[in-house]
Amino acid sequence: MQRQPYSQQAVLENENLISKTADKLVQRIKVHAQDFSRTRCVDVFPLCGLFSLEVICKAAFNKEWSDLESGASSLLQAMDESAKLLPIDAALPFLKRFGIGEYVPGLIGRTFKEFRNWSEATRKLLRDFQQDEVSRDRSQRFMATPLIMAEDGYLGRVLTEDEAVEEAMGIAFAGSGTTSTTLVYLLYNLSLPENISHQQKLREELRAAGETLHQLQNLPYLNAVIKETMRLNPTIISTLPRVLDVDLPLAKTGFALPAGTIVGMQNYVHHRDASIFPDPECFRPERWLGNCDLAENSITPFSLGPRNCIGQNLARAELYLAVSRIFRQLSLTLSKSMKESDMEMEDRFNIAPRGRKLFLDVKIL
Repeated sequence: MQRQPYSQQAVLENENLISKTADKLVQRIKVHAQDFSRTRCVDVFPLCGLFSLEVICKAAFNKEWSDLESGASSLLQAMDESAKLLPIDAALPFLKRFGIGEYVPGLIGRTFKEFRNWSEATRKLLRDFQQDEVSRDRSQRFMATPLIMAEDGYLGRVLTEDEAVEEAMGIAFAGSGTTSTTLVYLLYNLSLPENISHQQKLREELRAAGETLHQLQNLPYLNAVIKETMRLNPTIISTLPRVLDVDLPLAKTGFALPAGTIVGMQNYVHHRDASIFPDPECFRPERWLGNCDLAENSITPFSLGPRNCIGQNLARAELYLAVSRIFRQLSLTLSKSMKESDMEMEDRFNIAPRGRKLFLDVKIL
């Protein structure tokens, strides 16, 4: 039986590549930290981005980047800049329709050019993957395999190259930006002066445990730190619309929303419901320890139901392994050069810190 590329089994088979990439992330941080002294200010924001992009490129397209290549960094920049296209396209749809966006001067033109760079880079990834002998083996279920081999259930046929490229762009964007942003905010939260005790408690738990995914995924405090980061800094804070297929009664009102109504919810709002999460603006991993059924039923970083995030198994694995590698070996404190406004969540579907940076003072343990 073939495994599905997003299944827990597939993630376990990719554990070694995730671990190696997490080791590479820690090594990159150490290299920057050792430039002048034992404690050094390092911008971890781009390094976290490279980590998650390299994982998804290997898991999806069997592409392994070396530090000698600039392709991963260029692709990361193109995806980040392309996020600006969402509001531009909504406001000025004729620019894309008539293919004139790149000719507009300034920010708009640059955004369209970066989108083209992202599309072309993804097309090359997909073509290289298709030509690779490994990708022709149906027992090797990379995430891009169904795009080039499987019949689309809705269309009733194999995707065209343009359709496959569009789907592959979605894999790269959703599979890298969300995880890297969660990791960035986790490092930020634990590096705040008032949260150093949380960082030390996590380090003690990690050092007493093994380093495999199986050994990490049930650690109480590690899970609590990850959940609290996802609660406070959910990567998707936009309203997620759904169309009701049945009437929806509204509790205690006597009214019902009829089928066909568009409804939406926001992680940002209900993750800050003080009746469920006391002191909602406070980073408190301990809220996830002990009896917390109400909180567990109220956190939705990956959404719920049949439309929930298909890549959540991979995302969790990346976080477990990266966080484990980082805090076993490094002590992090927020640089005094950082301002609170630098870490404001900017909504570009995937959130990102407004300042596009996270400078941490790094001490190698």
